[in-house]
Amino acid sequence: MDADFYLASQDGYRLQQPRACWRLKPLSSPNAAELLLVQIDPPLIGQPFGLGGDDIHQLILAPKYVGQSLTPITQWPAPIHVSRYLGPPGTIPDLLPANAIELIAWAELHPTRPAAEGGNPG
Repeated sequence: MDADFYLASQDGYRLQQPRACWRLKPLSSPNAAELLLVQIDPPLIGQPFGLGGDDIHQLILAPKYVGQSLTPITQWPAPIHVSRYLGPPGTIPDLLPANAIELIAWAELHPTRPAAEGGNPG
């Protein structure tokens, strides 16, 4: 199945390698107008986040700027905040408590893998 888009960061944050993303569901939180839960491949190594051998397979994305949207994405690349869920493994609730996520990166979404690698914008 083709990815919905690709996540990468030129600023590091362990996200230099593009990751395929699939939309799972929108989320809401008192701290963010729009959040989007995505499945990623390859996963992020969990050890730097205190997770031992448990890798991070899902991320929570939020637009970086007011007026920007992730549903639909109308501007590429789309600058975003990348967070991870701090609650117990398993199902992530649709309504997240204010302290349920941790910001781990700033990154960009790209329509294609070559665009995420810095090549053709897609």
